[in-house]
Amino acid sequence: MKDLQLNNISDNLYILLLSLNRQIFNPNDLTKKFNVPHSHIKVLFYLIHNSPTSISKMAKDLSISKPNMTPVLDKLVNDGLVNRYYDPNDRRVIRIETTPKACEFLKSCETHVKSIATEKLLTLNEEDLNDLSNSLETIISIIRKF
Repeated sequence: MKDLQLNNISDNLYILLLSLNRQIFNPNDLTKKFNVPHSHIKVLFYLIHNSPTSISKMAKDLSISKPNMTPVLDKLVNDGLVNRYYDPNDRRVIRIETTPKACEFLKSCETHVKSIATEKLLTLNEEDLNDLSNSLETIISIIRKF
C-alpha cells in the first residue's frame, strides 16, 4: 500500500509541477516581458539562492555544460547582473556572485509572476480560493520538512 501511495504522490507532484509551469508560471512570460533568455533567468535564480558559487558547481547543478555557461555569464557580467572573480583561497577557481542590479531584476520578475498569478486567481470563486490557500499552506509546510 505504501509503495502505491508514494507513487501516487510522486505522480501528483509531477503533474502539479507541469501544471504550474504551463498554466501559471510560464517561463516564456518572463522571457517576453524582460527580453532575457530563459537560461539567463535560470542562472540568476540559482545564484540568488547559492551566491557566491563556482562556475563548475553551478554548471553541474543546473545541468549546463561549462562551455555553454560561459556566454551566459559573459552576458550577465556585461549587463551588470553578476560579478566574476577568482576565489581568494584557490586562484584556479572562478566564483560568480549576484549584484544589487540582479536583485532588483529578480524582484521585478517576482512582481510580474505574482501579477499573472493574481489575474488567474481572480477567476476562482471564494470557496476555491479558500481551498487552494489551505492546500498550499499544507503543501508548503510538508515540503519544508524535506
